[in-house]
Amino acid sequence: MEKYLAVKSEKIVSALYLVTGIIKDDDSIKWKIREESMSFISTATLFNTTSPIEKDHALAAFEASSNALISFLNICSVSGLVSKMNSSIIVHELETLVAFLHKNIPREVHSAGYILSDSFFATDVQPALSIPTIKGQNSFERTEKEPKNKTLLIKDKKNNRQENIISLLKKDSNLTIKDFTKVIKDCSEKTIQRELISLVEKGLIKRVGERRWSTYSLV
Repeated sequence: MEKYLAVKSEKIVSALYLVTGIIKDDDSIKWKIREESMSFISTATLFNTTSPIEKDHALAAFEASSNALISFLNICSVSGLVSKMNSSIIVHELETLVAFLHKNIPREVHSAGYILSDSFFATDVQPALSIPTIKGQNSFERTEKEPKNKTLLIKDKKNNRQENIISLLKKDSNLTIKDFTKVIKDCSEKTIQRELISLVEKGLIKRVGERRWSTYSLV
């Protein structure tokens, strides 16, 4: 199967390079398609493994790359950059190949393993707080009120981000970190990545793929 997949993927990528050859070099979609083509053919090599879990991850990454190429081809077809006939042929080959993989590599539900919670990191020792006393204000009140309010504010922001992530995944699946950053604007990409890892560890969402090919869905 792996050999068939490799040869078929090479044929599809070759076809993509041929049909995009007539697109002008200053048109970004030409390079988007070719860049995604390289990701597509690289993902095909991930199936050369005996691990069912890794095959499952490879399938999700391969399907995500295929869907991206189909979207680009549809845009090129509508805008007249690629003929409808060429576009439909390649789209058909992509869809057929993904269907073949689904048939031969059924996706499995995997356990999330041990789920960490906030209580795991709880301690009986409280950190020492050194807060300067403002004239006319009781230092004990500052120690009791301000850190507590600040902690609640941080926790609320964290909860809101995680709720937004889950809300987006209810509408769509196989989303990337870039998809979340387009909607969640009040934090950095690194912060969103930490929230995604936290949700994965809690068993609320699952991650498929590695590094730039990682996609997230609800469990």
